[in-house]
Amino acid sequence: MLIGNQLALGTAKLGMPAYGYSDGYALVDPVSFILRSLVRGVRFIDTSPRYGNSEELIGKALSLSKKKPSISTKIDNLVSKSSSTPNAMIKSINESISKLNAPIDICYLHQNDIEIISDRHVHEGIKVLKDSNLVKEVGTSVYSQEELIYSLDCGVYDWIQIPVNILDTSFYRIASNHVSAIKIAARSVFLQGVIFNDERARMNIKDHSELLVTLDHLRGLCSDFGLTMQQLSVAYLSSLERINQIIVGTISDDKLSENMASTKIQLNELLIASIEEISSGSKSWSNPRSWQS
Repeated sequence: MLIGNQLALGTAKLGMPAYGYSDGYALVDPVSFILRSLVRGVRFIDTSPRYGNSEELIGKALSLSKKKPSISTKIDNLVSKSSSTPNAMIKSINESISKLNAPIDICYLHQNDIEIISDRHVHEGIKVLKDSNLVKEVGTSVYSQEELIYSLDCGVYDWIQIPVNILDTSFYRIASNHVSAIKIAARSVFLQGVIFNDERARMNIKDHSELLVTLDHLRGLCSDFGLTMQQLSVAYLSSLERINQIIVGTISDDKLSENMASTKIQLNELLIASIEEISSGSKSWSNPRSWQS
């Protein structure tokens, strides 16, 4: 089981308040929020150049703190079959290191396309990044089973970010049953807030009928066992043996504290079995990229 300090703070909303399906609320002082998060025990921060000025904000916070969290960031805008890709990757990581004022522990490819994650020039760039000690480990962040299987099979990647939540653990099942030493980071753990908001599901997901029935069932389980949906979501993921990290994006001190505390909740075996029955199969509505605009 994970412990609270294995929770990674996702920072998309720090630099992009309107990210996902949020209310657009922006922190007045995001640097102070990062500092408070570190004091609370956050030891992992996940970011990306795509997340507005998140890297710069993290860098400012780290310059004011004695605590040194593990940092994961991403490389974006790569072109397949280009011999200039390794240089582009080196440039991207050096820029991130400068903004973050910290070394990079994990570098993910922000592009999940199979043409990118399987590209030989990208693989060459990964080797250069590691050999130059610019990053310690490299991973992919995937959305399809094809991308998942390739990442597990190819032997190039150390980490994989996959969508995992109490509604859909199908990718986790594939990864956990695969003979691979790859480490797993869970993302989309609240399905961009849909888990907490039926109206959001109705407005944004075409095939929402089954989803709403499932959410109602889950709320019944929460009531039976005296848990909130947020507590159940994080506690269940922390019970999954192969998950090494849970990425939770929040700009709320209270929610961050609750998420960290939820990793310590021991769930009843009957409750775990009920969630597994719900989540084990893949769902047409579990990938935000397939939602209607």
